[in-house]
Amino acid sequence: MPQCDWRVRGLMLVWIGFTLLVTGFVWIVPIEVFQQWAFDRAGQGQFERFEAVGSAEFSVWLSRIACLAAIFVSGIVWWNLDRWANFAAETWAGLRAVTLSSSASNNSTSRSLVGRLRTLGGRALLIVWGVLFVVHFANGIRERIHEWPYFRFNSGDVVLPNISDSNRAVIRYLREATPENARILVASDQKLFFLSYYLRPRVLLHRMHPESEHVIPLKDQERKLNAYRLEDLSPHDLEQMPHDYTLEYFEHPDFVERGRLLEDRGWIEFMRRREQNPTLIPPYVVRLRPVEGTRP
Repeated sequence: MPQCDWRVRGLMLVWIGFTLLVTGFVWIVPIEVFQQWAFDRAGQGQFERFEAVGSAEFSVWLSRIACLAAIFVSGIVWWNLDRWANFAAETWAGLRAVTLSSSASNNSTSRSLVGRLRTLGGRALLIVWGVLFVVHFANGIRERIHEWPYFRFNSGDVVLPNISDSNRAVIRYLREATPENARILVASDQKLFFLSYYLRPRVLLHRMHPESEHVIPLKDQERKLNAYRLEDLSPHDLEQMPHDYTLEYFEHPDFVERGRLLEDRGWIEFMRRREQNPTLIPPYVVRLRPVEGTRP
């Protein structure tokens, strides 16, 4: 077996020394130092600072694990450097051999040119595939760093991202209060796309007001969406939508009747337990009722 070049050994020593220094730095310096550094450089918004602190935490732990892995792999390579160097040389030679192409043309000059072009094209494709892998891997890590403050080790079904806090609370309450095969008739001034998605396999039945079908809602109920109340639905509407639960869910002040905020005791207990506030009165109406004769 050929001996490894001394320059390769020198480069390996430099790499191992550098990795040890970086590992010592990221493990000795407290995470709070990195979080404070990120916090000071974030914008003035609450969410920007929250993301900066969470992303810094994830980045530090990722760096710590990556550095330990790099030291472990580098140590294995160092102790078997001659064998790894020979393996790398054979792999490179084999890769060049399998990507070498020739042409079936009778003309020797043409055969040589076409074969060379095919060889260069195949190797170029391999390089492009390698670059794409690196780019997608780096982008995946970047996205994971950005999403870590919100998701951590949880799935989207647990976190319920990109929806309002009120929608999120209603979804979690309905998951707790209704079985998975429930059919829920909803009267609401809200767009129920996210509720329908995250409450699957439950079925939500909602008669949307025609004036609200193509209206885009704004945050904090800045734009009122016209809606039907339960009493506005005709017997024909109810017959078309067989259901075993009714849900009234209104957020806009014009629909919120203060005297009905405490009607659903299950909802009130859920919110007070969730917010750890025994006197909490939610600012929007949620009233879930089973239909008599369909549920125990």
